[in-house]
Amino acid sequence: MGIEISQDLIQENHVCSEQRLWRHVLIQAFEEAKFPQSDRKSSIYKMEAHEWIIQDNSDFETICWWSGWDPEHVREQYFKAIKRGDITFNKRQVKWIEYYKKYLQLKQTREYEKRQGLREQLEQARAAVFIATTALVSNFIVSQRV
Repeated sequence: MGIEISQDLIQENHVCSEQRLWRHVLIQAFEEAKFPQSDRKSSIYKMEAHEWIIQDNSDFETICWWSGWDPEHVREQYFKAIKRGDITFNKRQVKWIEYYKKYLQLKQTREYEKRQGLREQLEQARAAVFIATTALVSNFIVSQRV
């Protein structure tokens, strides 16, 4: 995590216990984004935390303000952690999140024909997970932030 944010938390530089709570929520998101494991559950948590931090998200911004931190500063610290290599992504983690998004699509779809097509896509996505390596993906962040 960013040095400034970590130092601020360690110094207990917060106004009240609620502020400390929200800071820990942000710290937890950073920690989940650092997960090195490539299993399904860890990969999904990792990718959801990553997307929550980098995307324009009112929940993220609200929690940042409640914690006493500027959302853009928190994002900046996150991207610095990525550039330093503290947070990395591998191909299997990326494939798991693609699989999970297809799964959610299937769960929400009610029409039989669409479900059949999504089931096939889901099976293909699952197969892609198991052939994916744990080699690091270097251009992931650039392609996700638009």
